[in-house]
Amino acid sequence: MKSTADQVSRYKLLLPMAAALAIGLSACGGGAGGATPSIATAMSSGVITGFGSVFVNGHEFATTNARFIDDDSGNSTTTAQGLEVGMVLDVKPSANSSAMAPEASELHVHPLVRGYVDAVDATAGTLSVMGQTVQLTAATNFSDHRACAAATPATCTAVTGSSGLGSTTGGGATASPGSYITVHGFLFGTSASSANVVATLVSVADAPASTSTGVNFKVEGEIKVGATSTTIGGLALDLSTADCLVARVKTACASAFTSGQVVAAWSSASPALPAATFTPGVARQAAKVVLESSGATVEVEGAVSAVTASPASFVVDGVTLDAAALPAGSTLPAVGDIVRVVGTVATTGKSVSASSVTVLHAVSSVDFGIEGDAVGVAAGPAANTYTLSVLGQSMAVSARTRLADRSVRGWDRKDPSVNPFNINTFSSYLSASASQHVVVRVQSDGSGKLIVESLTIVPASKVAGVAGRVDATPAVVNSTSSGTPSTFSVDGIAVSADPAAVTRSRGMTGRGLMAGAASGLLPIAAGDRVIVMGTYANGVISVGATVTDVNRVFDIGAPGEDNHDQGDF
Repeated sequence: MKSTADQVSRYKLLLPMAAALAIGLSACGGGAGGATPSIATAMSSGVITGFGSVFVNGHEFATTNARFIDDDSGNSTTTAQGLEVGMVLDVKPSANSSAMAPEASELHVHPLVRGYVDAVDATAGTLSVMGQTVQLTAATNFSDHRACAAATPATCTAVTGSSGLGSTTGGGATASPGSYITVHGFLFGTSASSANVVATLVSVADAPASTSTGVNFKVEGEIKVGATSTTIGGLALDLSTADCLVARVKTACASAFTSGQVVAAWSSASPALPAATFTPGVARQAAKVVLESSGATVEVEGAVSAVTASPASFVVDGVTLDAAALPAGSTLPAVGDIVRVVGTVATTGKSVSASSVTVLHAVSSVDFGIEGDAVGVAAGPAANTYTLSVLGQSMAVSARTRLADRSVRGWDRKDPSVNPFNINTFSSYLSASASQHVVVRVQSDGSGKLIVESLTIVPASKVAGVAGRVDATPAVVNSTSSGTPSTFSVDGIAVSADPAAVTRSRGMTGRGLMAGAASGLLPIAAGDRVIVMGTYANGVISVGATVTDVNRVFDIGAPGEDNHDQGDF
């Protein structure tokens, strides 16, 4: 029987919402501190969401005179060709930057992990690489830069999701390495989650040659220094031969770092696999409040990894945010929330006094995904806003929506500055044909309005799908015989499914999914998390009796089952 990853590969963009659960990366609004100050003259740290110029944190920065800097290698270029949607950038505005015309002088990139995939957990939506647990979400982008994917796409299928990644087998000298990847994202290491990194981009490449030099294998995260060991996540560091840098000054490794600091360590050589111990050539303290000095205004976006009630503070991507200056009555974000914070650098240069906090995605929020044709695209009530309909659901798009076009072969290797898909080109892109087939991640705001967090154009298809929770109303009607459909709805989308097409992860023993036809026809319950794949007509997704990758109901179960205990989606 096929593996879980193979069976749901058609819905690689929907699966993380139902399986990876809590941590979503995109906009839904809300927060503390009132109107967000202009960041035209402030350092802005966040995810690339589009090109034309470069879109970071919903702001479009002109890059005509900018330098693009790799913080690990120190390499600097004047072209954005190597950048991709999903990379996390630190943007330093130029002296000419203004609220009307933001302009970047420096754009710094610093991936968090480089190395071989040791394991893929499709059920939890995680990867294990360089001793780090990497959480995938519905907003995680994938790109494939292997030579074979470019030269022989017919026989070397590009990796577009975790199901395409290979895992390390064996160990030590006889180990067979998994896929070689670079992970961009946010640091997220707390007792509340086993994840060390929330991935915004997983980039696959050919393994580096054994004779190559540079930053081939890397880990960046919160360091723990003990009496007998030094670790980042699940990776032990042997610093006996490393150059240890603090403020870019060489320092004795024995006293260079203290627990809780963010440290980046890298080498040209791979650790023994599966990665448990790493001997880096360089280890440096990573200044998470980068580029700026005391009193400077900064903007940071990422996952909240820790919250302290007194004194009020929280941590985002390794940066401590002092909440004392927030307006009276403001509530602190929760661990797992994705937030955007504006503030000023403290006199120590190691923390930020927050003046505004916007919750982009609340950890407890319910969101869901839809696949279908986008129709009825129309201008919204404000500039750079639009409305559209997918499977009969009206939804809103704004500059905060993460946009991607994966509808053509080789999309990941195209120059993003040529015919870019961003909020400025949104209407013309979707008006290029009668309809565009899309996968959207949607969240309902307090008034019931559907807000699009991410929208990805995919190849045209007759398949329709939805990932979310089964509604309590209308009541679920479970059929007891194949040929008579069960009926239910998912976030307002009606579903008619033959019970023989229901598959479930409950009861998995490593042999694959339990199928309805083989286990007495499995019932569906209100509140279950499901992925539905079928065809759409007359307001209903219909699922036939024969289970295929594009015709099934995949029932993950109620929240908390199957080890999905990292939160809700």
